[in-house]
Amino acid sequence: MRAPETAGVGTATITIAFDAWKAGHVAPSSHEVRVIPPKFAVKLEPVSTRPKGELVHPNRTSIISEIHYSPDGKRIIAGDYPGGVVVVWDVATGKQLTAIETGYGYRGSAQYFFLSPDWQTLYVSRAKRHVERVEKEGKRFLNWTFDGDVRAWDLATGQLTKTFKHQPPRGIRNMQLSPDGTRFVTSEEVPGTYEGQPRSAASLWDVQTGQYRTLPDGLQLEKFSPDGGTLAMTTVGHDHALKLFDTATGKEKLSIPIKDANASVFVTAFSPDGRLMMANYAVYEQAKKWDKSRSWLKWWDATTGREVATFAADPNDNFSRSRLSPDGRTFAVTNWQGDKRKLFLFQVPDKQLVKTVVLGEKKKGERSNLSEPAFSPDGKWLALITQALPDTREDVDVHDIAQPRIHLIDMASGEIRETLIAPQAFPWSPCFSPDGRTLATGGSGRVLLWDVPDSAGQKVGARE
Repeated sequence: MRAPETAGVGTATITIAFDAWKAGHVAPSSHEVRVIPPKFAVKLEPVSTRPKGELVHPNRTSIISEIHYSPDGKRIIAGDYPGGVVVVWDVATGKQLTAIETGYGYRGSAQYFFLSPDWQTLYVSRAKRHVERVEKEGKRFLNWTFDGDVRAWDLATGQLTKTFKHQPPRGIRNMQLSPDGTRFVTSEEVPGTYEGQPRSAASLWDVQTGQYRTLPDGLQLEKFSPDGGTLAMTTVGHDHALKLFDTATGKEKLSIPIKDANASVFVTAFSPDGRLMMANYAVYEQAKKWDKSRSWLKWWDATTGREVATFAADPNDNFSRSRLSPDGRTFAVTNWQGDKRKLFLFQVPDKQLVKTVVLGEKKKGERSNLSEPAFSPDGKWLALITQALPDTREDVDVHDIAQPRIHLIDMASGEIRETLIAPQAFPWSPCFSPDGRTLATGGSGRVLLWDVPDSAGQKVGARE
């Protein structure tokens, strides 16, 4: 296809030719096509540096939702969303080693696949639902049926090896694999006839036996402790509480009451020894209205349930994504709704906020997106991705959005050392290689690989 020539306002002439196929004797043809302008005006900027490499996903225009390096740094795994195709590449050659089609679909989270610690098994949950209206004794109800399960694949061969499924099937809203890979927990919808939404439930599964323990109804938003021995979940309804369960027995071992009405609590991290638990705690003025709220970051003693620290966010702002440093001494947290996008750095032993890093300001007509923080393995660097998006409910194409900015923060000073302008894409969590010398980020249908400085004076991704 030859470059288009402008034929008038809103139109272009495109010439299709087979210049490379001389023996075919195919004559070129010209076509006038309508040019549809983008919905939003975007000023493109030069990409700040050339990445050291890229890994192309089979879905060339997909959103890369999650990226992980293998422990030896020789492989990278990434999946697209909502396409559900998970791919493993050889980092040195860029060769695709395995591609597993886990199924298209919008799940409870874009972080939809989980890996066993030995990198041998891939776990993905799925859910299909069907609802029909029924009438009983003159009253209208909804009859819900589901076809949901958790599937396990051999990562080396791409073969499906096991399916974990309730009988009758439930709708799996989301799952979480324990850090030791021996168990996973699922949040579910239970089939049946209801006046409205189906009943919520949760199950704790044993990976080896395929058996599960039923947890109390109404549990949601789960987090495992680092050793996998404790599971934190919140309850909704009249018994609103943050509860800790022993994963070996499924028994409740601690309950922390949540006394505020219209409160949302989400445990985001445990300290490496499992003794300290961090959570985003938000209280809304009215139920199911999210525009006015107060938010705190709360820390609890995971043994006694005693609150040991609390930090308030700005009014109508919320704490959002977070990550502990590899040594567990620094807790990095971002905000969500403020006019300024910020990173907060807390010293865990002292339970103190030590640094606030401003990453950018939200302009009129925009909303901003901020990735999960990612620490380098040695804890020297922290990477974050920010992006300005149009503040609209319309579907937004990748060509309608501003280019992402990749910030590399020197943890010794708490200052932004380098900001890279990346190609247009919907980026997700960045990921450092085990040796800390490469940063992987999501591009449009590809994984981008960037150089990381060895020392304070070296630039990221510097041109040769």
